[in-house]
Amino acid sequence: MNVNLHLCGELESFVNDLVRRGLAANKTEAIRLAITRYYEEHQRARKVNAEPLDGSTIDAAWNNPSDEKAAGFYRKRYLK
Repeated sequence: MNVNLHLCGELESFVNDLVRRGLAANKTEAIRLAITRYYEEHQRARKVNAEPLDGSTIDAAWNNPSDEKAAGFYRKRYLK
């Protein structure tokens, strides 16, 4: 899925700061990281046992060759 997203103000600054501090390789990865964190918190708040992510889910979400480093990170993090 491709999404064209326009951020401004504090959200734009936050994403840029994540990249600048090295917490994300680029803005796309920073936004994926934020969405993943939101999802995790949402699941904890609902106290629902979500189905664990599998390799195909991660491959489908991070199938961009330029983001291969990010895909490796998420595989290690979620496929323990």
